[in-house]
Amino acid sequence: MIRWISRAAAFVCGTILLEAHAPILPPIVGPLTVDAGRLLDRGAPVLLRGMNVTVDGLRQPRETFGILRVRWNLNAVRLPAAAGAAAVQAALDSQLAVVLAGSREAEWRQWGGHPRVLLEIADNIDIAAVRASGARHPVIRVGPGVNDSQVIYGARLTVGESLLEPLRPQLGRVPVLAVEWGASTGCVNESTFLALLEFENQGVSWIAAAVPDYEPPGEELACADLRQTVIQWTTGDPSGFGFLRADAIANAAGGPAAPLVPGALMSVFVEQLGPERPAVARLGSNGQLPRELEGTRVLFDGVPAPLLYVDAYQINLQTPYELRPGEMVTVQVFGLAVPSNRIRVPVAEASPELFQDFATRHVVAVNQDGSRNSNGSPAAPGSVVLLFGTGAGDVAGPRQSGLPAGPVHPVALLPSRVEVGGEPAEVLFAGEVPGFIGLTQLNVRLPERTPRPPRAEPVVWTVGTRSSRSPVTLWVR
Repeated sequence: MIRWISRAAAFVCGTILLEAHAPILPPIVGPLTVDAGRLLDRGAPVLLRGMNVTVDGLRQPRETFGILRVRWNLNAVRLPAAAGAAAVQAALDSQLAVVLAGSREAEWRQWGGHPRVLLEIADNIDIAAVRASGARHPVIRVGPGVNDSQVIYGARLTVGESLLEPLRPQLGRVPVLAVEWGASTGCVNESTFLALLEFENQGVSWIAAAVPDYEPPGEELACADLRQTVIQWTTGDPSGFGFLRADAIANAAGGPAAPLVPGALMSVFVEQLGPERPAVARLGSNGQLPRELEGTRVLFDGVPAPLLYVDAYQINLQTPYELRPGEMVTVQVFGLAVPSNRIRVPVAEASPELFQDFATRHVVAVNQDGSRNSNGSPAAPGSVVLLFGTGAGDVAGPRQSGLPAGPVHPVALLPSRVEVGGEPAEVLFAGEVPGFIGLTQLNVRLPERTPRPPRAEPVVWTVGTRSSRSPVTLWVR
């Protein structure tokens, strides 16, 4: 019997691979150089796609730059020299190229040799003075062009029909970077997308205008602003990679989006919020699941939840027993210190689902003789079968989140009902499985009836007033 219980628990750690909306930009490695009118990274042509960040926007530099790199899919950031060396280093640590605007001799000497830092100077600055300071890499000069093979032409542009017209003489002759493009406030329309398309077609790098808030806006906004336009372009999703949605949280046994349930095993489907390589949790020396796994955490009202499995697209966890049904809880994911947005999610008393073989939709069940239920081993009428699920809600006695159930089965507080083939079955027991976390076992006696050829009949599990919604079947005679 334990063998099949273990098999059921293994489904908790299953993974669903989702396709990312857009290719993830590789990081800029450097050295950056200019050749034949193109900006090169290690000799390969590259375009910078970035965002202006003001000093006021750097209260949490690591999180800000992580959002721009991981969730907005950008590869560059433009900072004022006044932001300081710590801010520049934080951006570099986030694998971003840095355009350092308004820099002077101290910054030229400090950053001029860094392979991913580009110095931006005004037209009244002598390029020779920059080179004399030891700066070796390309310099961005805003204003009239100069005769220097390692200069990038910087321009400030606004969206319009003739966006690139002033730059025609430079296109193809020198690399062009729109250092302040677009507008930071107000609604934008399709002309903004056309501007981005023209940038791509003409090989123009761009740094979008500063925005005051790096949290992707919610769907309730009536119009798109620049930040939405940028992340729509770079990710294909107006909310960006890793944007957390309530409709992407479900019972780990399957089924559609579901509310949170105390002690349940849940799956959170994300993009780029977990590690690139999947990781399965192990119990720690304290006998509990970890609250952080490969740099990934999921917070419920600021408290990290026990984790079972993480990858870039899916996180499996146990919701804390402390959640209160009928209330709302704030959920946020951190992936390598990069935060998702925060969402409010309802908590319900129960939201049950049965574990299944997703290829066949057959429920994971053990027959009375200890065999695995299947078409070759159907359950007999009147016999007892064991079903496994999660989402039954709270249990009797003290329980600790992330800790396996003890040797005495903790009994579910809410009553369970099971129907097989539309007929009520007798629920003999409903409670957690000793040695497992968040796994509910149901001992069910099937209705008495005349045996017939084996057939797969639908099973519905109801806890309180909520029924399972994922269609599953049981083989019966």
